[in-house]
Amino acid sequence: MPYNWMKIHSSPAKQRRDEVKDKSKNKGGRLCEGQIFFDADGQAYALVQVPDDPQERQQLIADLGATSVLGLVDADEQDGGVAPPPSS
Repeated sequence: MPYNWMKIHSSPAKQRRDEVKDKSKNKGGRLCEGQIFFDADGQAYALVQVPDDPQERQQLIADLGATSVLGLVDADEQDGGVAPPPSS
C-alpha cells in the first residue's frame, strides 16, 4: 500500500491531527504514527498510507485538503518494482 507525504492545513494542531486520522481511516487509509508533523514555519505535514485505488486515493487527498503531495513506496515495494503514486 503506497504512502503520501501531504502538506495540509494545520490548526488547531491536535484537532487537525484527529481529523486527519479519522478521515484517513474512513477512506481506507492510515495516518502513520497517528501524528502530523510541523516545520519551523508551523506548516503541517502528514504521512498517510493511502488506498491502492487511484480514485479512492484522490478522494482522500481532497478530503484532507492537501496543498501538495509527495508519493512514496516502502523499501519492499521499491525492491519489488512498485511505482509510487503520483506527486502533485
